[in-house]
Amino acid sequence: MKRKGEKMKNDVIKFIPMGGQAEMGKSMYCFEINDKIFIIDSGFRFPDSDKLGVDIIIPSFTYLEERADQVAAIIITHGHDDAMAALPYLLQSIHAPVYAPQLTALLIKQMIERFQRHNHVKIDLDLHAVHRNASIDIEGVPVEFFPVTHSIPGSVGVALWTSYGYLVYSGEFIIDFGAPKEFQCDIQKMMEIGKKGVLALLVESSGAKHDGYTSPNHKLTNKIDHIFEDSYERIIISSYAQNVFRTQEIIELTKKYKRQIVFYGRDKYDNTNSLLRIAQRSKKPVLNVPDSLLGDKEKIGQPQYDSNYVILLSGSPRRIYHDICDVIDGGDDLLKLRKGDTFIVASPVLPGTEKIANKAHNGLYKTDAHVHLLKNKDLFSMHASKEDLKVIIQIFKPKYYIPMKGEYQHFIFNQQIAKDMGIPDDHIIIMDNGERVTFEKGELLQSRDVYEIDDVMIDGIGIGDVGEKVIDDRIQLANDGVVIVGLTISRETKEIVAQTDCQSRGFVYLKDSEYVIKHVIEICEKVVGQLKDNPDMEIAEIRSMMKEQSMKYIIKETGKKPVFIGVVVEI
Repeated sequence: MKRKGEKMKNDVIKFIPMGGQAEMGKSMYCFEINDKIFIIDSGFRFPDSDKLGVDIIIPSFTYLEERADQVAAIIITHGHDDAMAALPYLLQSIHAPVYAPQLTALLIKQMIERFQRHNHVKIDLDLHAVHRNASIDIEGVPVEFFPVTHSIPGSVGVALWTSYGYLVYSGEFIIDFGAPKEFQCDIQKMMEIGKKGVLALLVESSGAKHDGYTSPNHKLTNKIDHIFEDSYERIIISSYAQNVFRTQEIIELTKKYKRQIVFYGRDKYDNTNSLLRIAQRSKKPVLNVPDSLLGDKEKIGQPQYDSNYVILLSGSPRRIYHDICDVIDGGDDLLKLRKGDTFIVASPVLPGTEKIANKAHNGLYKTDAHVHLLKNKDLFSMHASKEDLKVIIQIFKPKYYIPMKGEYQHFIFNQQIAKDMGIPDDHIIIMDNGERVTFEKGELLQSRDVYEIDDVMIDGIGIGDVGEKVIDDRIQLANDGVVIVGLTISRETKEIVAQTDCQSRGFVYLKDSEYVIKHVIEICEKVVGQLKDNPDMEIAEIRSMMKEQSMKYIIKETGKKPVFIGVVVEI
């Protein structure tokens, strides 16, 4: 597998996923070639619904911080949050050059600038924009980029050369030979890599359950073309900002039916708005929208313009359904739904958004708009299905195969596909975050090292300062509310010198349960009364006794378990 004229170096190769395994999002994978670490992707994921108040979750970087001087490069494959949005946090700990395709590099630059402004930090960004099919050298390691087709243009896979063949990271992809130029893959480049030998192939798994190819099931046009044709008033369509492929389809339909499009991304930092800003400064913009095709956001609601408008309501998976609910409830000053509107929901429900999505769907059907709801089974996300995976295996012909990016069940489906393609069972490596495998002399060692890679929860600008105890308190507050009892005592005599105050929120309806509050006050006053005979008791001990005895009564009487806060003030 060595290149012509190259002396065999006997590279020792290690691989450890930091995120992206047995979860959806938070992709982060590390290849170690001898003493050099190559980080591929650095993304976040959205929290589960029980992580109250948490905005995003990123991997912990302890493993990398302990090996910071070994990090040779950070490579970002595409401009989605699950691949690049943890980068600002990583760069505060790890100083290494960042390599990304040109469009992704522009999005990274915008993201870092915005992060610095909002968080009042300075990030040292050493950013290198590369062509999608570039061949470069990073600290003596040949690196190949190859274009792949995904929902955002400029997406790539990456291949790192070792003395035993390439380590190939597929990125996120589908096989679609009819994709627009900016989205096209380069099968020829992939085949060239495959011919030189592939030691290990890492392939995404989230679509491995789907039969056939993803294409053309990912395409929106043939599912909504007839809706455009039959609509005589304005059209409102919701679509995820990160799916630029779909945005391009909506632009083309707008052009076909001689309408004007209004980009109504309520978050000015979403991908659609970011790409439009990039387009204004680029000679070859990704979203090339002629001025004649652009509607005026300020003219929404004016009948002479409205009937010709296509209003693209774009946003993130977490935000878009909140925006739809806001529009339905009349909370948007500009966009009000009315009779004759056509509303197309082209943002299929993603994990973690089911509750708010269902509320939005029900709300839409209560309006006078014509509602067209595209479900997940109608519109595939642009991830590899079974036949796509078979094609990529056939092209690269790897010695070892590592399913990545997906839940554990997806890995099992991906594993079966690899078996069907002739890869031996013991050459298919299923891994969890924090597991590190080693290849010596081109062979996989049976033993694995295991490192603890914790989830780091980001709450506002707080990084990792929200732990499970805080989350438990939030859940307790949400379920059973809070009870606060405040007493004032004399510093000298330890007697209660003011009326005891008890406040509750979200606990019980006080009009029907005044006796509960009265008894809680009696319990707390009795506990504090012990100070008179035992003045050496610590106030902290008194507060603890107030909580213990009050909670025992509250649980017995009401079945609830509120957060209890006891306050004792000495004057």
